[in-house]
Order: sequence, then structure tokens, then C-alpha cells
Amino acid sequence: MKRDRPNIIYILGDDHRAEYMRCAGHPILETPHLDALAREGVRFDQAFCTSPLCTPSRTGHYLGQWERRHGVNFNSRSALTERAWSRSFPMVLKENGYFLGWVGKNHVPAGRGGYDSGLFESCFDYWYGNHGHSFFYVKEHPRGAIYRNARLDTQVEVFEEGAMNFLDPQPAFLEACPSPLPSRPMDQPFCLCITFNLPHDCGTTDMQLRPTDDPLYVQKYRDRFDDFPLPKTYRSAWEHAEPKLPPDVYNGIQIPYYDYVRMPETMREKIVRTAQTVTGVDRMIGRLRAKLDELGEADNTILVFSTDHGLHFGEFGLGGKSLLYEPDLRIPLIVCDPRLPSSARGRVAHEMVAIPDLAPTVLELAGLPVPDTMQGTSLVPLVRGEPAVTWREELFAEALMDIQNYPRSECVRTRRWKYIRYFRRTEDPAQATRRFKGTLDDYRTGLDATVYGREQPIYEELYDLQDDPHEERNRIHDPALAGEVRHFRSRILALGASLKEDGVPPDTWEYDNRL
Repeated sequence: MKRDRPNIIYILGDDHRAEYMRCAGHPILETPHLDALAREGVRFDQAFCTSPLCTPSRTGHYLGQWERRHGVNFNSRSALTERAWSRSFPMVLKENGYFLGWVGKNHVPAGRGGYDSGLFESCFDYWYGNHGHSFFYVKEHPRGAIYRNARLDTQVEVFEEGAMNFLDPQPAFLEACPSPLPSRPMDQPFCLCITFNLPHDCGTTDMQLRPTDDPLYVQKYRDRFDDFPLPKTYRSAWEHAEPKLPPDVYNGIQIPYYDYVRMPETMREKIVRTAQTVTGVDRMIGRLRAKLDELGEADNTILVFSTDHGLHFGEFGLGGKSLLYEPDLRIPLIVCDPRLPSSARGRVAHEMVAIPDLAPTVLELAGLPVPDTMQGTSLVPLVRGEPAVTWREELFAEALMDIQNYPRSECVRTRRWKYIRYFRRTEDPAQATRRFKGTLDDYRTGLDATVYGREQPIYEELYDLQDDPHEERNRIHDPALAGEVRHFRSRILALGASLKEDGVPPDTWEYDNRL
């Protein structure tokens, strides 16, 4: 059915490294449907998150803001106000006649009471989701009660069934769902958000290779186990190398989820499971597109595929995320608009783009005005292949979670350089005996203090990405680069201050959001 406005399907993975698609150069991974999406749309090979953690990054996806502005993280003890969420791209679409659907994980606390507020459940016309982690056998977890009508047990397939029934409502599915779900009105444009908790460790660690699992999750890639490459800078637990960061900045102790990085065998097991689940998501995308064809919606449905952030695979012995090195910051990104002329399709765009750019992009593609609260820049000129587009040459990123033992840090990245600075943790003496110490640092104070010069860094790094793409040599004390260091010390303050007005608090409710 021809409509004035396009449909939107917005698909997010979780902890999906940028190179984990065949079209991005992975030598083994099979992603034929993502590859097709890239051939028919635009793939961005210089795409970055600006906060390498689930909650702040996903909030940036929907609000088009840097964390410095939206103020939501695992340690922020805050949730978006209803007013802040009303300016997200899904809500702007809804205000302009779109039917909204949500399938899968939500890690964005919103409304008074955060995840318990019911705001997402009331805002999305079709809600088939859960708050917090979803896990691989999603129906078996206490948070997965809503999925217990699904025929299969594994996360990708359960979410696939929910998405398929959004597109083409099946009475048996709707009647068996624990929460009432409406049928999609066929005369309205729609926006469907599909949000996976894969290949995140909560999903891949939970895999049990059950006889009832799809063979994809039991057998696929196991014949290539030893062929999967480890990162160039991979360090096992028995290699006595200098730590990447001084112990007083970060002592390297990580949560048990990331212990797989310690040994090559367990690292490769994680990689195989990552490959299996990414191929599972890819297969779902293929089936989704086939359903759009069947329904006559393919020519008017824009698909966006990305993730929240990357993940360390043992580079320098590091696991997890929340650091500002390339494995955490770089993300996959494909935008496929079937309305593009053939001359604009199949391109790889090399501009530095960021997650906050996506919300204004979606709204402009839908022909709608962009709220002035959005800080990103629409990618539409790049998607359309317009000539001589002026684009950013530097990017500000931040890692502001200081629980789980991580340091707070900020960076400026250009095409050639990356400057990172770290801040001191103020440990909570009441938690001195715990493996993962708490801090007394005040999140809101830190939003202003670092970029307005009231808190000074305790450690700095400078990398020449042109000559050192794996960030192996910190050049901060190189006399020949003293001018570059001065420049970036100034630029990081200017960029940070441009994102956050001094003394103006984020638009959030106080709430303990560590779900």
C-alpha cells in the first residue's frame, strides 16, 4: 500500500564489533542478508558510538544526544523524564501518525520509576519486550514472561516471531500472548524497533548447545574453530606484558563475564558463539525482508542496522567495554532506503558518523522536523550520495561509568589522532574489601567538572591512528608532538562544553537504574 511516509525498521545488536559482517571484511563469518542490505543501501565504515555501554548508548540512539546531555548511565541513578522521552525519534514518529512496535531488550530507563514506570509499554502500540538483559533462552528468565507464547526458545527466533506478527498479525500468536497486542493497522506507516541482546555475553554465555536448539547454535563454525583470527594485540593471562593502563588508573580487574579473554581457547569459544548469533540475526533479517516483499511493503520500508557499541576481544588482555579504544568505539552501521536511486546504492561512506546522528536521520528520511534537542547531524546527505558534503573532522566520546572498576574517561578522535584522558576514582571506603569497589564520585557533578576545567585528568594518551591503528604506542610524552597535545587538551574542553551547558542538569528523574 503506497503511503506518503516510509515505514522504518530499526534493528540493534548488542556488543557487535564493527568487523563482524562479511561485507566489513570478516574472513569467515557468513552474513548474506546484511551484505545484501549493504549492497542495496549505504554502509558506513567509520561509524562510532559516543558512550561504549548499553544504557547511555541506546539512549543516544533514540534521543540523538551525547550522554553529556541526556545524563543516563548505570551509575547515574537517573531515568529520562517523560518530557525528554517525548523528543525521541519513536515518539516524534508517533505524534505524526506512525504505529509503533517494540520487540526485544530495552535498556533505557524512562519515566518516573524508570523501568517500572510503564512508559515504554504505554508509548509503543505493540510492546513485545523486556527491560534489562534478555538472555539466550529468553522465555526461561523471570524478565521473559511476555515471550512465553512463542513457539521456539532461543532469543533470535523468539524476537523474530514477535517481529513477524507485528508485520502480519496472526490471531493464534496474539491470543496466546500474556499481554494484549493489537493488530497493525494496514493504512498507517509503522516504525518497528527490534533490539537484540546478542552477541552480548548475557546471551552467548547462556548458550547451552541443547539438542533442541537450532543446529546453527550447536554446529555452525565449529569446524573452523581454530581459523577464527584473534586480534593482533591479543594478550593471554600468562603473557607478562606491561599493562595497557597504569594500575592506579585501571587495575584490569573485570567482571567474570569477560574472563573468556584470559585464554585463547575460551576466547575462540566466545568468538564462535558470537559468529553463530550474528548469523542468526542475519537470517532473521533475511526472513523479515521476505515478509516485507510478501506484504508489498518492501519498496517503502527503510531498514537501519547497527548496535550500541563494540567489545574488547582480549586486546592488551582487556575484556568488556567502557574504554575509549577502537574495539569499543567502532560499530557496524547500514542504512537501506529502497527509495534511493540505483546510483546511490551499494556505496561505502567514509565520513566519521556517530550514534547521535541516527535519530535526526530517521526523522528526515520520514520527512519530519528534527527537535532542537537532538545534537547529532542527519546522515541523509551522505545516504543520498550528495556531492561535496561538509562533515565533522573530530568526534567527542565519553565513558562515564565508574562502577565495575572502570575509570571515567573522555576522548577526541580525528581521522589521524586520538587523545584520551582519564580521571581519578574516589573509592568508597565502605566497599574496600569488595572485588569491585564502589565510588563516591558524583555523576552529575562530573558532567560539568571535567569539561569546564574543575576536575583535572590523572593520565593521558595520544595515538597516531595513521601509523598505529591498533593503539599500541602512547605518544603523549613525545616532544615532537607537544603541539598536538596542546591542541587536543584545548579541543576536548571546547567540544565537551558544546554538548553540555555548565550547571544545567539533565532532564531526568532520580532513580536507581542499575538493571
